[in-house]
Amino acid sequence: MRFCIATLAALTLTLPVDFASADEGEHKNAQQRLQGRWEIVGGTNQGRELSEAEVSGTYVTITTNSIVTYDRSNQARYQAVFTVDEDKDPMHITMRTVAENAPTRPKAGDPLESDEVTTAAGIFKFDGQSKWVLCYALPGADRPTKFQSPDGSRTMLFLLEKKQGDPIPVLDAEKR
Repeated sequence: MRFCIATLAALTLTLPVDFASADEGEHKNAQQRLQGRWEIVGGTNQGRELSEAEVSGTYVTITTNSIVTYDRSNQARYQAVFTVDEDKDPMHITMRTVAENAPTRPKAGDPLESDEVTTAAGIFKFDGQSKWVLCYALPGADRPTKFQSPDGSRTMLFLLEKKQGDPIPVLDAEKR
């Protein structure tokens, strides 16, 4: 699970991509724009650029408020629920994971962070219609303010791209 987070972050940081201008209206309906399957095409893990071998075949699916990262063997490596704050610039994303055998509800007085629940705070931006950049801090570190993953940081950076023909998941509301 930590490897996927690290891999995703590392991929996004190291690519020589020009993100000089944001799309007009990028902050509107961000959660809806994130829906679908996204190939991880680059990244940086705490200052180390991820190799082609590390990212080849890895992808993320986003359905409603759930994000799942898969390895090249189609095994889920990271699962979280997330919220976005479109009013921030750059936009904020907060991902919360729950361990498989954790109780479904926290006990009264439990802290937000525990062995069962971890939070990764990040930022993201769109690059056109088919790409986005995700930069987030590993649990326990502060939310990044720039799209960077410097050496020695606890920050991951990923570049994600929607490929032609990648499926877009059907949301429950659309099934009705």
